Amino acid sequence: MFQKWSITALATFAVLYGLVVLWFVPTQLTLPLGALLVNNDRSPSPGVEISDVRSLKGCLGPTPGVGDHIISAAGRPIRNFTDWSELHYQLRNWKIDPAAQIEAGQDPSEKNPATQLPVVQKPDQTRYVQVWFLRPGEQIPHVSWIQLVEQPTFGVSITLLWFVLQLCVVAVVGVAYWNRPFDQPLRTFFALSSVTMIAFVGGSHWWIVASCPQLILPFVISSIMLPAVLLHFFVVYPYPSPVYQWSRSLSLAVIYIPAALAATVVGSLILLASFLSSDSGPGPFAMTLDRLAGEFVCRLLPLLRQVVFCIFAMALLYFGASLLVIYRSMRGARNPLERNQVRSIFLAAIFATIPIGYTIYLAFADRVGFALGSARLPMFLASLGFMLAYAIGIARYKLMLIDQVVTRGVWYYSASAGLAVIFASLIAVGAMNAMTQDLSLFGRSVPLILVLVTSVLVLIWGRDAIQRVLDRHFFSEKYQLDKALQRMNRVISNVVEPEAISDSLLNSCQEVLHVDQAALYLRKKNGFEFRMSTAAGRARFPLQIVLDPDAFELLSEESVVQRFMHGHAAAQSLLRQLHAEVVHGLEMQGHLSGLLVLGPKPNHSPFSAEDLAFASALARTTAVALHCATVQQDVARLNQDLQLKIDKIDDQQRQLAALHNELSTLSKLPGTTPSNDEFHRGEIKGHSPAITHVLGTIRKVAGSTSSVLIRGESGTGKELLAKAIHENSTRSHKPLISVHCAALSPTLLESELFGHVKGAFTDARQDKIGRFQMADGGTLFLDEIGDISLDVQVKLLRVLQERMFEPVGSGTPVAVDVRIVAATHRNLEQLIAEGLFREDLFYRLNVISVTLPPLRERREDIYELTLHLLRRSSEKCGKNVLRIDDTALKALQDYHWPGNIRELQNVIERAVVMAEEETMRLADLPVEIRHPQLSVSQPMPSDNLRPAIYEMPGARSTQIALRRKTISAGSDEKAMLESALASCQGNKAEAARLLGIPRSTFFSKLKKHGLG
Repeated sequence: MFQKWSITALATFAVLYGLVVLWFVPTQLTLPLGALLVNNDRSPSPGVEISDVRSLKGCLGPTPGVGDHIISAAGRPIRNFTDWSELHYQLRNWKIDPAAQIEAGQDPSEKNPATQLPVVQKPDQTRYVQVWFLRPGEQIPHVSWIQLVEQPTFGVSITLLWFVLQLCVVAVVGVAYWNRPFDQPLRTFFALSSVTMIAFVGGSHWWIVASCPQLILPFVISSIMLPAVLLHFFVVYPYPSPVYQWSRSLSLAVIYIPAALAATVVGSLILLASFLSSDSGPGPFAMTLDRLAGEFVCRLLPLLRQVVFCIFAMALLYFGASLLVIYRSMRGARNPLERNQVRSIFLAAIFATIPIGYTIYLAFADRVGFALGSARLPMFLASLGFMLAYAIGIARYKLMLIDQVVTRGVWYYSASAGLAVIFASLIAVGAMNAMTQDLSLFGRSVPLILVLVTSVLVLIWGRDAIQRVLDRHFFSEKYQLDKALQRMNRVISNVVEPEAISDSLLNSCQEVLHVDQAALYLRKKNGFEFRMSTAAGRARFPLQIVLDPDAFELLSEESVVQRFMHGHAAAQSLLRQLHAEVVHGLEMQGHLSGLLVLGPKPNHSPFSAEDLAFASALARTTAVALHCATVQQDVARLNQDLQLKIDKIDDQQRQLAALHNELSTLSKLPGTTPSNDEFHRGEIKGHSPAITHVLGTIRKVAGSTSSVLIRGESGTGKELLAKAIHENSTRSHKPLISVHCAALSPTLLESELFGHVKGAFTDARQDKIGRFQMADGGTLFLDEIGDISLDVQVKLLRVLQERMFEPVGSGTPVAVDVRIVAATHRNLEQLIAEGLFREDLFYRLNVISVTLPPLRERREDIYELTLHLLRRSSEKCGKNVLRIDDTALKALQDYHWPGNIRELQNVIERAVVMAEEETMRLADLPVEIRHPQLSVSQPMPSDNLRPAIYEMPGARSTQIALRRKTISAGSDEKAMLESALASCQGNKAEAARLLGIPRSTFFSKLKKHGLG
């Protein structure tokens, strides 16, 4: 959003800058003596060298020529070009003293009191400025009175014409960009158009705007940045180049940093020169300061010219790179459409090389003409070529602005606005000519013409706004009809539910036709019965309509019937039965499928032909929308059925895969024997995406010696994963030693980890080898690492850092080579924040982090895990329960498993014990599995049923409330017993188990309350 508003602000500034320059230049009177930034000759003569006198008209006194040096003008010393520019800005706001008024035929060079002033004015507003100059080789200055002149008409005309064309481009591209802010080439082109406008308008009259730092600086910055923005546009158009896609930041830096540095240098030099050329005030010290500053500026301007030449060369390099990039884009176009997009711009670039080459020729062969506007027309032609190419290649092909943004309404508004501009321009020009009797279109009257054009446009737009208000007041029905049609169009385009379409139809009829009652009936199958779908207002229509064959045939042929005193008998009978005024048939696929029934208007006025036409239009539109909605519902239903079948097939495939794995394990087939290079899963079961991702990570890290931190909720199989890491590592031939850190006190844990020597403490009767030394060369698994004390953490950190430790009570270090695999269910980051876990130890352990997903996030593995646990539990219990019922499997998959795989293992073992057949059934599962609503955290039906809440520690610190119902004496005991029996569908054994009491006690309580 910031980028969008920034580029829009740049475009707005470009337009305002162009308007200000077009106001500033025609209204600026100048001395018709051309001067360059630095004198061409090498003579030590002071002042500014005159380079051009072609615009010199009126000169009273000696006529200055090319090569002369201006040393003073209007009483101001002229030491350098900056002083010359500042003089023109002062002449713009020069106030004529009454004593400086001279007669029409009077020569200001004659001695008289008026000519003692540096600027005089004649009655026709013509002003003359006193200029002192030196001729080459002379020491005595000459004085002459030179007339101030307006800017040439041709130059201002070219600039104004180009500004109008470029303004259209910026406006169209701006509208497109606001509709498509995600389009990167469009965004860059919008910025390019804005920068081009500033550079061209300011560059066409740079020697005029040079007198105003606020106008020269935007031109300088834009003209230097323009080649970079052009190259950036060609790099991303019509699609980003491979280098740009590889490193966007580096590409932008290469493109923009040289231009930005150059713009900074030139801007700084200009500001410095302008500051040093400012007037320091009266007095000898100020005059000395001004003289020294002027001498410094004279040395500074040659440096500025050299920098400008370097920037000119850099711009040529940018342009050459732009040609290469756009040629690459044309050759590498992915389809003919893209090739057409780029070809027009490439041809424009080739065409632009001709005027640009001519401009380069002027820069070396005719520097004066190049600097004073001779390059304006060639650059206008080059820019015009690009402008036309952009109009074709961008608007027509790439952005499709003609079809998407510039709609018929926009074309109509643009044509109307164009006519209004022409009308206002004619009025303004005529008014100016009438006042000034001047036929010039682009003289000093241009700014006033622009003001009058703006005023007339405001009046015309105000008239149009008032006209629209009147139209809405006197033709409100037309706007209501348009509103209703737009609403129906939105409903149809969204293809919503049939009920929404019906409501939109009836609401539109009520708003536009002003009916109190409206209803929509839809046909049932292929009979003559129609059932009400939707009603609006105070509708009292019947819920069902049965048409006789005559009325059905009439509505099928004529579509609409209206209530009249004398009409078709069947139709009028139907209208009287319904108490309706109009019935309109809805036709779908060539058959009458619905009825639109409209009640009377409030004043019982008849329905006009326009009302019926509107109802017909809405009815036809609604019929199409209802048909589309019905088709969409059918397709959605088929998609849903298909998805269910696909899901069922996926479940069956997973079950088959699980069965295949179990059969392979049981049969010990040779083909299933893993090779030395194969990954050993151990007892880890499952092929869900979650566990597959974890095993993929283990496959990568098992071969390294880096520490591994296993995180996950309790019961997820962290120890099995540690075994898998060890078995797949190069240390598999060495021992895997496990330590449960939470089961030991800090003192015992230290002794257990590092060992102790005899006499280290009271019960240390002999030396003991610690787990670190036992795991030397192998792997040490530290379970529940988050529960160890800070003292042990310090010693453990030392072992990890130095691979050495000292047994308790011993000062002899022991070196070990151990790989650490740690596991925890706690949030170590939170423990670090609370100061309970060392941050440096965390970083030592967390080299590779693996998070085991909880069972609820890998429900696809429940079937395979169940089969594996069934086999193990059956072997343990001496039973042959190897199958599971579908309903039991569904209950297992729907349960939330707060205890994860450990809880599943206990549930399966209990079910095997309880099973009386070879198949585990739903009745063999605990009640919290069969009835999940009794095991989640919910309010119990009685105060006597109290939940015992256990905190199950996990990665998310989830609070799981396990319901265990107990009995307390009271008046609600009978109600509690009845509730338990109802929950277990009369099964007394299950009810006793649900309440957590022996069956004998449960039976005695039933007998006590007469429930036996």
